[in-house]
Formats: sequence, structure tokens, C-alpha cells
Amino acid sequence: MKKMTYAATMLAIMLGTFQFSCESKTENKAEDVAEAKQEVVNAQVEGETKEEVMNKQADLDSARKDFKKTWDADRDDMRKELNAEIEDIDEKTAKYERDLKTATGAAKTKLTAGLSTLKKERATMTGLLKEIDQVTAASWTKTKQAIETVKDGVDDRVDALDAY
Repeated sequence: MKKMTYAATMLAIMLGTFQFSCESKTENKAEDVAEAKQEVVNAQVEGETKEEVMNKQADLDSARKDFKKTWDADRDDMRKELNAEIEDIDEKTAKYERDLKTATGAAKTKLTAGLSTLKKERATMTGLLKEIDQVTAASWTKTKQAIETVKDGVDDRVDALDAY
């Protein structure tokens, strides 16, 4: 019984740690901006001195700058991941096109279907790259999660094509 309690406790600790670590740096920086903004508002409402309000405003400006820097880095990382996936798709497409020249029968049919899938997946990844360029800071977290979900699906479908 003690072992089960210990195991359950360790599992709860690990899951709690995992959940805490899932929050991105960008989300943390956004929270810092919100807190700094609230401090400025509170300072104004509570009638703090002009200097104190200006200091709070400087903290807010700094938090916004940190957020933008982190958000830009996060988007750049995602851009690199998507470009790497596109490169992988392009390599597989080239291989399939080479193999298609000498293939016959069932192999040719599989390669043709695989090429069609690769072209669709490449178009999907290209669309995701365009979406990154249009996303706002306010919608980044949701957009990033959606992009990662689509990217993971594309990864799975492209990897499945290796077995022809």
C-alpha cells in the first residue's frame, strides 16, 4: 500500500511539473505585461506620485519589450521548424519522382499516390508559414497550438509514406 501511495504521489508531482513546464516563455512574458499594466493602473487609482507612476510605466514598457523579443524568437523558431519540414517534403518528393521514372505496376501506383499526398502536405505547410506572418501577439498562443497540431499530423502522414 505504501508503494502505491508513493507511486501515486510521484506521478502527481511529475504531472504537475510537466503541466507547469508546458507554459511557454511567451505566455509567461504576456502575463508579466498584464501584471505590469495592472500595477500602472493601480498606481494611478491609488494616487501614487507622478514619479512612482512613471516608474511603473517604465516597468510596463520593459515588460512589453521583453514580450516582443520572446514572441519574435518563438515565431522564428516555429518558422524554422516549418521550413525544415518543407525541406523534408521536398527531398521525399524528389526521391519519389526519381523512383517513379522506373517504377511499374503497384509500386508506380503507390508512388503516384505518395506524390499527391506530399504535394498536398507541402501546400499545408506553406499555408502555415503564411499564417505565422499574419498572427498577432494576442492570438499567438492559440495559433501556435493549432499550427503544432497540423504540423504533427503532416509529420505523421509524411513519415508514413516511407514504407512504399
